[in-house]
Amino acid sequence: MPRNYIPKKSFFESTRIHKIAKDLIGDCQEDRKRALDTFSYFQTMVSSNPEDDKAKAEMIHALGLSQDANDKIVKILDMMIKMTSSEMKTTPPAENLSFESLRKK
Repeated sequence: MPRNYIPKKSFFESTRIHKIAKDLIGDCQEDRKRALDTFSYFQTMVSSNPEDDKAKAEMIHALGLSQDANDKIVKILDMMIKMTSSEMKTTPPAENLSFESLRKK
């Protein structure tokens, strides 16, 4: 009889989240590479037949998928930076700057 998985540590432990994020970034990079390969394929089709509107549409779609994969990587990195800064219990240095503190320095 199967048992439910009960983690020994918190499921949202920072090391576990870092590993999940690393795996997601790897998957996004693979998706981006495949989308660019698809773009190259349709680009050769368009170069042989410039009238092929379907291939042109697929080229645009492949570029969109490539950009979406890249955007996901940026979002993951942004979330990881936010998580790390909240773990360190620090505020961004831009918020601590004021004209008075700059004059003192």
